[in-house]
Amino acid sequence: MILRTFFRTVSEHNAMLVSAGLAFAVQLGSYALLRPARGGRGAAGALMIRWAIGALVRFVVLVLYAPLARVMFLSLDAALVSLVTFFFLTMMAEPLLLEYDR
Repeated sequence: MILRTFFRTVSEHNAMLVSAGLAFAVQLGSYALLRPARGGRGAAGALMIRWAIGALVRFVVLVLYAPLARVMFLSLDAALVSLVTFFFLTMMAEPLLLEYDR
């Protein structure tokens, strides 16, 4: 809702929808990467290594999404700002999901 106050055109809203779908798919993969480390059965630091790999994957997706958004004729500022926002918000929910899954 807050992003819609800054990005008002239809093309910017479409860019935000594409970014939301991409963020959802990447977060599902990232969460699947974190799940095997639950329960304390892994090696010491394995959860942090998996979390760092997930953060690296998010960063790589963000870097690769910039030229892809330009090729798809999406509003670049709306696409990138919304993708970063969705990544941040869903990343903040990961500890809650990991605790719930335990």
